[in-house]
Amino acid sequence: MEIEKLKSLEKSQDIINKYVGISSFGKNRIVYLPMLIGIGLLMFVVMVFLGNVTETIGMPIIIGLIAVSILCFVMVKIISNATKKKLLLETKSAPTCIGKIVVGNDMEKVYHCIYTTEEHRHDEQFVDDIADKIWAAISNPSGPVEHQVVNLFRPDFIKPNEFSKKLPLLFTENKEVWTKQVSFKLATVQIMEQIKADEDKFAMVAIVAENARFLSDYYAK
Repeated sequence: MEIEKLKSLEKSQDIINKYVGISSFGKNRIVYLPMLIGIGLLMFVVMVFLGNVTETIGMPIIIGLIAVSILCFVMVKIISNATKKKLLLETKSAPTCIGKIVVGNDMEKVYHCIYTTEEHRHDEQFVDDIADKIWAAISNPSGPVEHQVVNLFRPDFIKPNEFSKKLPLLFTENKEVWTKQVSFKLATVQIMEQIKADEDKFAMVAIVAENARFLSDYYAK
C-alpha cells in the first residue's frame, strides 16, 4: 500500500467533512431510543392495517401513533445533527488505518476485517501478524482467549452496520485492535483487484475508533 498517501489523507478537510457524519451516527447512544420507538410504532401500524383491525383500534389512535413515530424520527435527526456538529468541531484529523480482510462471505462481499487506530495503524506487518494469529486461533483454539477470538470471526454473523468490537488485549499484546464487518458491495472491480494485490489490505478512516469506514477516496486517481 502507499503509506505516505494514506497518511496524507489524515489532514484532509474534505475527508473529515465527508466521513464525520456517518462516523458520528450512534456516538450519542440516546439516538437509539427515539429511533427504536419510531420503528416499533410504524411496525405496529403496518400490522394493524395488514390484520384489518383498524376499526378495532380506531383511526384517531392510529393517526396519533403515526404522529408520535414521525416525531421520534425528527428527534433522531436533531440528535444526529447535533452529534455531527460537535464531532466536526472537535475533529482536527481523520485517522487513517490499514484494514485487513480476515474471513468473510465472498458471495455477499462482506468480510470480518481488523484494524488499529493507534501507533501501528499504518504498519502493514503489524496487521499481517495479528491476522496470522487469528487464523491460527480459528484453526486450533487452545484456550479461552482464542475461543473469544473465534466467536468474533464467525462468518455466519454478517452485519456490516454493527459497531466494531475489540479483540482481547491478551491476544494482541495490549495493543488496541478492532474487528469490523465491512461490505465491499459498492467497490469497483479495480478496487477489489487492488485490495487483492495488497494481500487483502485496504484503506480505512476512523474518526470514531469503533465506527471505522472503508476509505474509498484512497483509491481515487
